[in-house]
Amino acid sequence: MVTSRSKNKKEAINSGGNLPKQNLTVTTQIDTQNDIATQSKNFALKFSLLKNKRKADANTEQDKSTFPFTQNEQTGSVPDELNLEQTASKKPTITPGCDSEHLLQEKWDTRDRALNFYDRQVLDYLAPKMQEFIARQEFLFVASADRNGECDCTSKFGKPGFIRVLSNKYLMYPEFRGNGVFANSGNITENPHIALLMIDFIKDTIGLHVNGKARIVTNDELLRLADKLPQDVIEEIHQEGKKCPERWMMIEVEEAYIQCSKHIPLMKKLDKQIDWGTDNIAAKGGDYFQLMDIPLYDRLGGDKAMEVCVDLFYQKVLNDDLVSSFFKDIDMASQRLKQKSFLAMVFGGPYHYSDADLRATHKPLIEKSGLSDEHFNRILEIFKETLTELNISANEQQSVMEILESTRDAVLNR
Repeated sequence: MVTSRSKNKKEAINSGGNLPKQNLTVTTQIDTQNDIATQSKNFALKFSLLKNKRKADANTEQDKSTFPFTQNEQTGSVPDELNLEQTASKKPTITPGCDSEHLLQEKWDTRDRALNFYDRQVLDYLAPKMQEFIARQEFLFVASADRNGECDCTSKFGKPGFIRVLSNKYLMYPEFRGNGVFANSGNITENPHIALLMIDFIKDTIGLHVNGKARIVTNDELLRLADKLPQDVIEEIHQEGKKCPERWMMIEVEEAYIQCSKHIPLMKKLDKQIDWGTDNIAAKGGDYFQLMDIPLYDRLGGDKAMEVCVDLFYQKVLNDDLVSSFFKDIDMASQRLKQKSFLAMVFGGPYHYSDADLRATHKPLIEKSGLSDEHFNRILEIFKETLTELNISANEQQSVMEILESTRDAVLNR
């Protein structure tokens, strides 16, 4: 079995080892050609299949829409024993997987098992039975990474058939209104590589991995291709309110392979009333993990978050005409540490300030520099600007500002 990554490696070998940086072309026409269901066990047969498939693809008339993706270079250190620049691992190959994957198979003596799995189970397209399996699924797991390799994994749910198989090389699923974070969508904007996992816990206790490249597609883009899409997709786009997808994720399949059954538990599906797209707190699980009982200081990232907050706050303060003069002759390194401790206290951290501390600290500023309510108000405004710039939510901002306001009389020695 030859995969897309294998094709790229073959091309790299023939071109001197350098992969051409090309844009990914995604065909939005529904592919009606027959799926190739061939298992091959030798190099010659695999190479022949690859040539025939390329020739067939070249002779197929298709309407195409080009979706460009920027190829991002991967960075990161490599253990010495897997340093590809210092090994002879880059041999001509048509097997799936990366070079380090193959090196580890050799190191840990699993190469024969891996090759058997590649030959029998890994395709670069969706076989007919895979397509049938996908059409029955009600959820899938989605994994992605940004340009720096930082990962996110989420789950998607829907009624059977919510994942649409467009052809043996393309599938897509709808994106509905969620928490507004767009972790996977943001990753895919930077790095189109995506991994899908579908598991049947109810009937056959089997799973399917699908890896490939993804593109975010809007409803308007799909409506322009209405004559090439399944009718139920068009009907779903025309649903009203929360039942209408906000956008879609289209995936070009590069690898498809089984998740074996032996450790998948068999479960019984029970009836549950589902209000798709609801914002009801109870229906969504509320604060199941009781995170609101954890201080904002810890939820934001502890001392490191306070350092970021203090740096930005003083950057604004020292550039403000009304209050910068209060810090003219101040040791800012020492002041920064004090402010960090004070903010940690405000955010619910382990530090504590008393009214006496605040009065003693600010009394000289009142007597010598005329610290007043006007200045206190401006400091609060700057602090609110800082919180906003750091993307602290409005509710959390209000709580913090109420705590700061409660210190007014102590700061102004009243």
